Amino acid sequence: MAESSNFVELADEDELMQFLNDHQEGCVITFSATWCGPCKASKPKLKSELAPNSPVPIGYVQEEDIDDFLQVFVEIKAFPTYVYFQNGKEKARVQGVDLPAVEQMIQDQQQKG
Repeated sequence: MAESSNFVELADEDELMQFLNDHQEGCVITFSATWCGPCKASKPKLKSELAPNSPVPIGYVQEEDIDDFLQVFVEIKAFPTYVYFQNGKEKARVQGVDLPAVEQMIQDQQQKG
């Protein structure tokens, strides 16, 4: 796991599951793809602007690193997709590059507790 403040790059499905287990109280997983231009363009802002101010950790995983596990684990129809998890279960998601919406999703989920 490559880590920078509140932003963690997850290398495979084991690291993904460990991240979710370690952050039962809440976390966001960013599902990205190496071939996705908007994913590449938004990653620096996600890492330097959103993650440092987020009350929950943000994991970042590439679809090629989790491959078949991706569709078994959570249905992703677009990249990037940001999914808020609590107690290992999906609570909310934002599809496409919309970091203000991701920030709002985090705030909304934190208020729900």
